[in-house]
Amino acid sequence: MSTQKMISRSVLWFCIGGALLPFSAEAQVASQGFKYGNLMLSPYVNLEYLYDSNINYGHKSPGDSVMRFNPGLDLRYKGNEWGALANVWYSHAWYGEYDVKDYDRWGERLSIYRETTNWKLVLSQGYTETDQNDSYQLDGGDGVWRNRQQVDAAAVLTHTFNERLSASANVQFTDMWYGNASDKYRDLYGYMNWGTGLEIAHKLTERSSLVLSGSYMEYYTGESLFKSDIKNRDKMSFSNKSQAYSLMGGLASRLTERVRYRVLGGASLYDYAGDSSFAPSYSVDATWAINRRWAATVAGAGYFQPIERTYYQRKTIYTLSAGTTYQPIKRLRLTLDGIYRGEDNQTLDRYSSYLSDYTRNQYSVRFRANYQLQKYVSVFAAAEYTIQDINRSGVNYRQDDWDRYLLSVGLSLRY
Repeated sequence: MSTQKMISRSVLWFCIGGALLPFSAEAQVASQGFKYGNLMLSPYVNLEYLYDSNINYGHKSPGDSVMRFNPGLDLRYKGNEWGALANVWYSHAWYGEYDVKDYDRWGERLSIYRETTNWKLVLSQGYTETDQNDSYQLDGGDGVWRNRQQVDAAAVLTHTFNERLSASANVQFTDMWYGNASDKYRDLYGYMNWGTGLEIAHKLTERSSLVLSGSYMEYYTGESLFKSDIKNRDKMSFSNKSQAYSLMGGLASRLTERVRYRVLGGASLYDYAGDSSFAPSYSVDATWAINRRWAATVAGAGYFQPIERTYYQRKTIYTLSAGTTYQPIKRLRLTLDGIYRGEDNQTLDRYSSYLSDYTRNQYSVRFRANYQLQKYVSVFAAAEYTIQDINRSGVNYRQDDWDRYLLSVGLSLRY
């Protein structure tokens, strides 16, 4: 991209921020959001400038500067025993030199709930669409972009039987598909899945409960209620269907007014392409309000899912993160966290003999500082560093391993 073009975009970015700042300052006399009876609307705009040292997630990938523009609207309604939350948003990114990667992204999410003394029902749905060129095959990237669409829906029903016993049942559905173009890049395969789960909690003490959780999921690789990416399906010797079963048990506790945790452990079974895999599964969620200004969290999960590079491949995912939030003064909030994500990938795709099983490990450290300039205006700065290493069965490729850092500054406006 030419220098003149970059200067023009920079001027536009700062002009947008300058034009909106006076509006935000004047709006301080009003309350947060627009209120219409029980309905509240809160529009926002985020403006961000960042540098990405590894735009293709590769061993020798170039770096580039990126500008992001993200307007949106939050909606909240609260009635008698029921309410609704909604969000609509749009995002556009301009890349400095590699403008072929400029993208548009938009979406919406709606959640409706009803709650009585012993019952609670939550219905939710969402839609996300991305319009972006992919790097998979074109320049050795990781295939994490590409034009794609995703629809999801869920329902959760919770009932409290008595002071000690409660149960929660859920159903969920996801439909995600990619736009493929064989003359430009290799195929990626979305999937359709639905699942159901049941969780039972029995109170052991005033502060602790025994929890038993079970779930079942079905995945259909390359299929969609709306589209189908499957090619030569009638020639394939086994089904694109896979199934996941999980059973976990553990404790949920409020140790003190400041410490809460929920720890579940168990096992999962994954059936795919005529084969089965067992793996441990877990779910961890803990918070500690150390004092009025300082808090810490730990979260993690282990589960199965299909992989999008080919049919008949599954990956076992393990995640664990720990973070802390500190607010030294009223207007300033600092966050620091570390994240681990591990993958064990195995394939039975007889039509893709070039593939091999492999494990992937990613380690990330993130820092962010938010400063509230005034009621409707805040600024932020952030830094992130990630390392990836891959170990393949048979042979390892140096280009599989990479590191990446992100540096960003931005402005957030919310009424």
